[in-house]
Amino acid sequence: MLILNLEEKETGLYARLVGTLNKRSTYKVYQYIIPYMKQKKIKNFTCDCSHLRKIDFEGKSALLKMKLVLKDQKGSLLLCNVKEELKKELIGYRMRIQS
Repeated sequence: MLILNLEEKETGLYARLVGTLNKRSTYKVYQYIIPYMKQKKIKNFTCDCSHLRKIDFEGKSALLKMKLVLKDQKGSLLLCNVKEELKKELIGYRMRIQS
C-alpha cells in the first residue's frame, strides 16, 4: 500500500511517499500524479522517500516515467531521504538522490 501526501509549493510539487511502491500501487502515479504534472505543467518534483519501505521493478518504472514527463517539461525529479537499501535498487536509473 502506498500513501501519497502531495503539496504544491512555489518551487514545484512535493510528495511524501509512505509504504510500498509496487505493481499494485503504481496506478496512483499513473492516474493521479502524472496527469496532474502535465495539466499544471509542473517543472520540479521532489519526493520524500524517508517512509518508503520497498520498491519493486514496476515502482522504479513509475519513477522513471515521472522523470521522463518532467524532462519533456524541462523540469527535474529529486528523491530525498532515500534509505541505503533503496539507493542500491535505484542504481542504473540515473535518479537525482539527495540525503
